[in-house]
Amino acid sequence: MVESEHVDADVRRLLARLVDLLLAWSYEGTFQNEDLVRSVAARYGHTDVQVTFLADAAVLTVGETTLSFARAPVVPALDQVARFKQLLVDLEGRELTPRQVQTRIDEIAASPPRWSQPMQVLGLVLFAVGFGISVQATWQEVGISALTGLLVGLLVVAGQRWPRLVLVSPFLASVVVSAVVLELFEHGVIDGGPIQLLVPALFFFIPGDSITAAGLELSAGRMTAGASRLVYSLVTLLVLAFGTMVAATIVQAPLDDLFDVTVDGNLGTAAVWGGWVAFSLGVMLTFQMAPRDFPWALGLVLLTAATVEIGVRAFGDPLGTFVGAVVMTVVSLLLARRPTRPPAYVMYLGAFYVLTPGSHGLRGLESWIGGDRIQGVSGIADMLGLLTAIVVGILVGATLVRRPPDEI
Repeated sequence: MVESEHVDADVRRLLARLVDLLLAWSYEGTFQNEDLVRSVAARYGHTDVQVTFLADAAVLTVGETTLSFARAPVVPALDQVARFKQLLVDLEGRELTPRQVQTRIDEIAASPPRWSQPMQVLGLVLFAVGFGISVQATWQEVGISALTGLLVGLLVVAGQRWPRLVLVSPFLASVVVSAVVLELFEHGVIDGGPIQLLVPALFFFIPGDSITAAGLELSAGRMTAGASRLVYSLVTLLVLAFGTMVAATIVQAPLDDLFDVTVDGNLGTAAVWGGWVAFSLGVMLTFQMAPRDFPWALGLVLLTAATVEIGVRAFGDPLGTFVGAVVMTVVSLLLARRPTRPPAYVMYLGAFYVLTPGSHGLRGLESWIGGDRIQGVSGIADMLGLLTAIVVGILVGATLVRRPPDEI
């Protein structure tokens, strides 16, 4: 009897550690988390486990014991996600005690960053430049995205040393990036409007993935988690837009400088696809992806970008984005079924940014601030349309490929 109670206590501690980890990693949504916890509990003979995940809180009940958790969700380090998948594979294939599993979870969570801080700064430069080319395929976009991406990279790395800085990083980044771009615009250095040059460096902070996760949760009836995540995402967009207003005041630039116009590209098609390669390298360095997983992530980014390009040309933005979301979801889930391949999340994070609607929302808000109400409303409407297309596309893709509860 004593031995049985000892084992049960080990299982409870394991499940509590697992819930805490999954909650911390739930920035992209809470899907599958509850099934995963129940699946692990069932492997140790516990079928009386109840668990509920919200956006930033969770409740776990094992027998007569109830535990509550509260965490601010973050995007997890991708190499840790890959190691966690390997742990689940090992748990399925051989006998591991609850203590052994908990020890490995602790080791994964405590592992140091794969890439050094200078490499992370480089990653954010590549991230901004690569995405910037897809927004405006010009040399001025490359140069300004590299400069502002460097500033954002330094700010993000500084936040690792001073955690309180993380709370205001989106606002500070918006102020700094906007001030630089508006100052260049005031001196006649920039062709066209500043907005398309502001977005790439701020793309790291734009919560397009969180907005989409909110839409998915609302579609699945997870109203509390979805609504709170949606409110958080909209507030983040407003903070970014407010930072641009503050920057305009600092550099004494009129708000009507904030306008969004299409500028003819002077880079070739090869440079645009090279931009997606640079962007994928930026994702690897910024989000701590293991090099062995990079080819899979790069392939899915290029496939998704090509699918969206073809779909948009054939059917327009919403339907083309929908097709891209379906393809991204189906391919990543099918590939992830092999134990030796990266988790679906590792493969589709970069591709998800290709689809993300958040940049349209920020551009719409900044156009509104600049006095162009029509373009502002149009940008926000584009965001909502693309959000719906992505949500439905992911739901359709996940329905076509039945996803095991322990697959991440």
